[in-house]
This record gives sequence, C-alpha cells and structure tokens, in this order.
Amino acid sequence: MKAKHEGETNGPFFRIGDLAQEFGLTLRALRFYEDKGLLRPRRAGVTRLYNLNDYARLRLVIFGRRIGFTLGEISELIGLWEQGLADPGQLSALRQSFIAKLTELEKKKVEIDDTIDELRTVLGRLSSLPG
Repeated sequence: MKAKHEGETNGPFFRIGDLAQEFGLTLRALRFYEDKGLLRPRRAGVTRLYNLNDYARLRLVIFGRRIGFTLGEISELIGLWEQGLADPGQLSALRQSFIAKLTELEKKKVEIDDTIDELRTVLGRLSSLPG
C-alpha cells in the first residue's frame, strides 16, 4: 500500500481512483460501498478523500465479499474491528461466523470438484465418439 497523497494535517490519503486501481475495483463499486456506509471518505469539494482507516475498511470489505459475507455481515465485521474485539462474546460470535463460512465454502468446493469430475467424464466419452 502506498499513499498517493499527503494530507496537510490528516496524514496520507487516497482519491477514489487510487483505491479503485490498487484494489482492482470500479469507481461505481467504491461509491456503492460508500452508499452502504462501509466506507466514509471525507470530501474536498467534489473529491472523495480516503484515509488509512478507509483503506483498512476496504480490505475488510473485499475479504468479506470474497468469503461470501453479506453487506450486513461485512458491516458487523468492520464494527467489531473498529471496537477492537475486546468482548469475548463478540469474539466467539465472529469465530462462529468464520467457522460457518468455512464449512459452507468447503461444501461448495466438494460440489465443484464433483462437477469437474463429471465434466471430465463426459468430455472423455465425447472424445471417443467419431467426429
């Protein structure tokens, strides 16, 4: 991560295009996450300025989306991260949600592996046919 600009008093910041390029996202996606309250850039006129906290929040958004969390679950994850995970009950709930996601992803992986095997079998049969 390399800050693209230095703020006069607030440290490094990024413009929307900086983050879009760094994370491989569209400007529209970043605006969508902002509309949903997942990112909170400050404004300088019409320019959105994202600080290091926004950068970290975006990393959590991308992680959450990659593992299949809903936007609501991602919002909760960000809230827990910002609070510092000091509450054992919250930590336990987070652990359980990660375990549930892991179980779900492992099940999907098995289903995908089975489908790949079936497709290879069909392709093998098709290869033995004339033409």
